[in-house]
Amino acid sequence: MMTEPMPAERPSAPAGAPRRWFGLRPVALVELVLFFGVALGLDLYLGAGTRFEGVQPHPFWIPVLLLAIQYGTNEGVLAALVATAALRLGNVPDAGINQDLYDHLFTLTREPILWLVSAVMIGELRMRQLRERADLRAGLEAARREAEAIARSYRSLKSVKETLETRVAGQLRTVLTLYQAAKAIDRLDEGEVMLGVADLVRSVMKPEKFSLFLLNNDVLESVANDGWDEERDAYARWFDNGSAIFQTVIGRQRLLCVNRPEDERILGGEGMLAGPLISGDTGEVVGMLKIESLGFTDLSVNTVENFRILCDWIGTAMAKARRYRLASEQRVFTDDALYSSGFIGRQAEFLALLGRRLGFETTTITIRPGGLSRLSVGQRAELAAAIGQAVRTSLRDTDLACDFGQQGSSFGVVLAGTPIEGARLVESKLERAVRKALPAALVDIPISFATRRVEVPADGRGAA
Repeated sequence: MMTEPMPAERPSAPAGAPRRWFGLRPVALVELVLFFGVALGLDLYLGAGTRFEGVQPHPFWIPVLLLAIQYGTNEGVLAALVATAALRLGNVPDAGINQDLYDHLFTLTREPILWLVSAVMIGELRMRQLRERADLRAGLEAARREAEAIARSYRSLKSVKETLETRVAGQLRTVLTLYQAAKAIDRLDEGEVMLGVADLVRSVMKPEKFSLFLLNNDVLESVANDGWDEERDAYARWFDNGSAIFQTVIGRQRLLCVNRPEDERILGGEGMLAGPLISGDTGEVVGMLKIESLGFTDLSVNTVENFRILCDWIGTAMAKARRYRLASEQRVFTDDALYSSGFIGRQAEFLALLGRRLGFETTTITIRPGGLSRLSVGQRAELAAAIGQAVRTSLRDTDLACDFGQQGSSFGVVLAGTPIEGARLVESKLERAVRKALPAALVDIPISFATRRVEVPADGRGAA
């Protein structure tokens, strides 16, 4: 007879909320009337007319418990009051011979008091559950809106990228060169984006010397430079927030050009062009691109505009890769079905602490391929897939294979309950499997294997 409450109880959808009379659901009132009508009718025609006095448990517990569980406190209390009225109105027995006044009052009020207390306690538990469910629904709705916002942002970012590709392509001598350079930064890994930046800058600007700076707190740090002479060039490798270049490029987000006297003074011999790397999607400033040397005939109004577009393009790609990295850190598995570095770090810490308590060791084997900068993107992907496959097929059921780095730069295995001697045997087995799985074109690439024990410092935290 009890019905499920309407699902649309969210404040965000008042039009679909259940109708109430004085804070009570009409369906609960109907259910009360039907129950007590049937119950009192059965007592009158088939029973002794004593309202089920002496029956244990009393039948009037049914509506009290069901309405409190189904709808909450208000309906439960109402059911308790109606049950009390149905039991005691016109049905107050006389006190027994051995009963005093207090015993008689206790006999009369025992069931109603238990009904009321049960209705309040169970009803409040139900109300808390309903509130939590409403919060979960609100959270789900917020997550859905956030997912839609991310999708819109992605579409907007894609549109900005395509627009920039079109604008820059008109200034290049070779459309194919721009296309290849654009593909180099259209990546989700920050390292690959930075590797592609060099090709893109050379294709668009054709500079003699340039450098890429990333923002780290309040300092611009050089992460890549091209064409620098380490012996003759003395360009700064970092700029703090007190420098004029930092305050202008990062603080005011203004492009500097040596043709303008004020900008030449701010640059102070550090270059010819400097611009902020700004995400076209979020407006986030991620760093600075600086060109130290450029051909005299290559510096023009179009060059400055191309440089501005280039900074926006690189900033958008870097910001997208950074967001992807932050999201990837929360994943359990990588695209190669290996455990992610963030997840495996926590697992290694837990296993180390557990091993200290139960008396077993946890060891790790790190597999680090070398010379990745000399490989193409396809070769790096092929190398990562081969190592990942070899690692997965060569381990025991209790070993954990993981990606310690980004895009196959470092792999690892966590060996629970394996001492260092046993881990070295596993290392030899892994090395043979990895060498066997490498493609023919990559068999000579250097790959280092390192085995060590997961230590637990004195403060109780493990070190993966």
